[in-house]
Amino acid sequence: MIKTLFLITSLFFFFFSASAFAKELKVVELIDLALTHRPETKKSWWNAKRAAASLKLASSAYLPSANLSTQFANGRDFKFLNGPNVDYTIAEADLTLTLLLYDFGERDAQVEAAKMALTAANWQTDWTMQKVLVEVLTNTYTTLNSQEMLRAAETALEDAHNMFEIAKQLNQAGLTPITDVYTSRSQLVQAQMELIEKQNHLVIQKARLISSLGLQAEETLAIAPITDCPQQKVSELNQLLTLAQQKRADLLAKRARVAEMRALHLKTKRAYRPKLTLTTGAGANYAFKDQTNGGQYLIKLNFDVPLFDGFAHTYRNRLAYTDLKATIEELAEAEINLSFEVFSYYSNLQSLQKTLPLAEEGLKTSQLAYEGALKSYGAGKENIAVVSNALLQLAAARNRFSDVKTRLLVAAANLAFSTGTLLPYLESSCETTSS
Repeated sequence: MIKTLFLITSLFFFFFSASAFAKELKVVELIDLALTHRPETKKSWWNAKRAAASLKLASSAYLPSANLSTQFANGRDFKFLNGPNVDYTIAEADLTLTLLLYDFGERDAQVEAAKMALTAANWQTDWTMQKVLVEVLTNTYTTLNSQEMLRAAETALEDAHNMFEIAKQLNQAGLTPITDVYTSRSQLVQAQMELIEKQNHLVIQKARLISSLGLQAEETLAIAPITDCPQQKVSELNQLLTLAQQKRADLLAKRARVAEMRALHLKTKRAYRPKLTLTTGAGANYAFKDQTNGGQYLIKLNFDVPLFDGFAHTYRNRLAYTDLKATIEELAEAEINLSFEVFSYYSNLQSLQKTLPLAEEGLKTSQLAYEGALKSYGAGKENIAVVSNALLQLAAARNRFSDVKTRLLVAAANLAFSTGTLLPYLESSCETTSS
């Protein structure tokens, strides 16, 4: 998934400039902006690079180490009794090669721990990106919902204005009391206040979305609307739980972290075992005055056996063991939390899928009820209270339908996120399109 996401980022990065924000942006473009600008994605990427370097560092223990040492000395030896004093100038050079032949598994355990750390870092990078993705999706859907709410408030204001005009006309014709005018005027003022509130809510939500992209809140951008699409079929809960166990990047990262801690514990235990080391060297020296040149070579096989270190090894082993056990418990806690997340998002999505058709039907019937009440009021067959109530119900139905639709999109994204399948969800779900 990491390669796919960075491919998306690299493809879109070169097409963004200051003028790009003037057009309506699709979800994939918003995600690209977030992956490009969010500090946590960059940090996780560098953490993965650091883990890769740590693996190379651990693997270097299999290679010999070479050291070149040179020195230049000038001095005098004093011989007080027999004399004479001796001046000397000597240049020396020594090349030493050291290779660890065998250490009873400490080196292998260190490399294994570094491998698992790299695996965990890669999965953690994947998880960080998925968290950014679902946050962008949630804020995008919520912003689009705020836009729909604003349009609904504008429509409600138009309806309230129409009702106010009809009430005035009927009152001027002597068909209704002045209280109808006051009632409709009150409804109009309420609609105006609702419009102002929705405008402010949209401004704040857009700023929240822009901040989630890693940009300054004062930036401006437009979002392409989401096309209507059929509801996706959701797998059974047991299948989703199994999928989450297999795909969740944070869970896979914790499993790799457990393997890392286990390898580090093994390394600590093996660190107190004997070590077999080969040391070879060669050198030469040159005396400038007496021309007594010389050379030497060395081949040495060392077998070191640790005997006592003040119980330091014992406590290092205990520390490694407690780190392992704590990491195992963190994994167990993550698995428990995972099952609850999947269950809650699954239940929420199931409920919203049943609610959406009812909310749509409620919107249609509320629209018909309002139109019928307004028509009857114009004909003198209804009182203003019925029309006012129908208008309130229509406004509530519009908001309810928009809210349920948005919550359904967010719940579907969160369910995919909780099962570790957010990227396939993005590739197959409803997309925003430029209008």
